[in-house]
Amino acid sequence: MSDEDLELMAIKLKKMRELQKLYLKSQKKPELDDISLVKSKLTGRGPEVLDAALNQYPKLAHEVVKYLANLYKSGKLTEPISGEELYTLFYDLGMPVRLETSITYIKDGKRISISEKLKSQED
Repeated sequence: MSDEDLELMAIKLKKMRELQKLYLKSQKKPELDDISLVKSKLTGRGPEVLDAALNQYPKLAHEVVKYLANLYKSGKLTEPISGEELYTLFYDLGMPVRLETSITYIKDGKRISISEKLKSQED
């Protein structure tokens, strides 16, 4: 290989690296920004509902988040969203979000789950 060929190869490699960096920068998901924006507007169990929806319905939930973020960015929506409202929104859209729930019983300042309470009564 001649010196000119080597120089040409070095220039091509340098340009390829620059293009690769630009491509990687353009591939960053703006959805993460939308998710953080929407999460900052949620109250109560809202973040928990959103996380569960994103895990159970990834594509559809991202579309809902994108839409909500656009409403907040445009100023059409300014009020915070409660966990119950977000749950209802997903439910009405045909995405019943399953949340982990537990029923607890408080006696003498101690919190005991109902299953533990029932087990102790059986013994």
